Amino acid sequence: MVLKRFRQTALPAMSLLAIVSALSAGELVAQSQVAVKTEADTSKKKSAKPLLGTPVRSTTPAREGLLGSPAQTAPARTGGALLGTPVVPAASEPVRGGALLGTPVRPSTFGSFTQSQLANERVLAARIEKRFTLKQLFKQNGLEYPAAELFFRIFKRERLLEVWARDVEDQTLTHVKTYPICALAGRLGPKRSLGDNQTPEGFYYIDSFNPVSGFYLSLHLDYPNKSDRILTTADNPGGNIFIHGGCETEGCLAVTDDAIKELYWMAVETRDAGQRRIPVHIFPARLTDQEMEQLTRAFPNSPHLHMFWGTLKPGYDFFEATRRVPLIDIDDRGFYRVLDMQKTPAELKSAATQSIRSVTSE
Repeated sequence: MVLKRFRQTALPAMSLLAIVSALSAGELVAQSQVAVKTEADTSKKKSAKPLLGTPVRSTTPAREGLLGSPAQTAPARTGGALLGTPVVPAASEPVRGGALLGTPVRPSTFGSFTQSQLANERVLAARIEKRFTLKQLFKQNGLEYPAAELFFRIFKRERLLEVWARDVEDQTLTHVKTYPICALAGRLGPKRSLGDNQTPEGFYYIDSFNPVSGFYLSLHLDYPNKSDRILTTADNPGGNIFIHGGCETEGCLAVTDDAIKELYWMAVETRDAGQRRIPVHIFPARLTDQEMEQLTRAFPNSPHLHMFWGTLKPGYDFFEATRRVPLIDIDDRGFYRVLDMQKTPAELKSAATQSIRSVTSE
């Protein structure tokens, strides 16, 4: 009797976005089981069977992200960009009349930025395919998801992209995953002009998201920054530097489509969680003392590279010692400086000068 009624009941049309708000595949299975039981209990109380094609009135209130429904911006989680800043989680209200046969569903609450991104099919597919994987990945590393802070480190010679993250109550970051970079143009050294096919080196931020990239999905970096504009060797230092999929590039950083789905979606959710600027540090290699010596030997006739890499090393060393993202300043010469609040300006200047001398004296 229950199965017969189940076949005759007209289900409400479900948009892909409504299904997405059911958090994870595991929750969908559990809710479907509860839904069948609910249908069986209801059948005992109703004497008439609904006719096929009878319209079903949904009890689900209009929610942000459904086409044509008014957007209700979830409260923004403040903080996350600076270490130690408290983050207030966005409010979440239960929704009556869920997507599966009237079963109550508690959706994940997304902000307006995430909802605007989910209007794109590739982002929606990345969310469906990767969110549960990312939650498990972060859980295995003792972290909540989404993170309060994300940090990407890229090593050109090793062709690796590291993801680091922390919870709001943590002071240090934890390594989450390392992705191989499958395509990288140019040689070691910074980008200095338009069309040189070089990948930048330095300290950057993700400043925009491209869901309709020609390389599946892409994260735009704020190149050229102040240092690049000062040190450029041409009138135009170039631009349009992305982390993207597709495994091919002419000056950007390419990963697989599968990898960019994870990187893009975790960046989207972390941005909505409160971190408006996600730092990306790009190094020629792991700048240990030994690696610095090898770089100077590999480029014996490039003192300008030795000096530039010497300004990157304090930022690398700071993170290696503290597992915190350094605060970076750029002076009028275009050189990077680490602003460690525990040191005086004189100590900072001395440390930067010593780092430069250590690589230029070879």
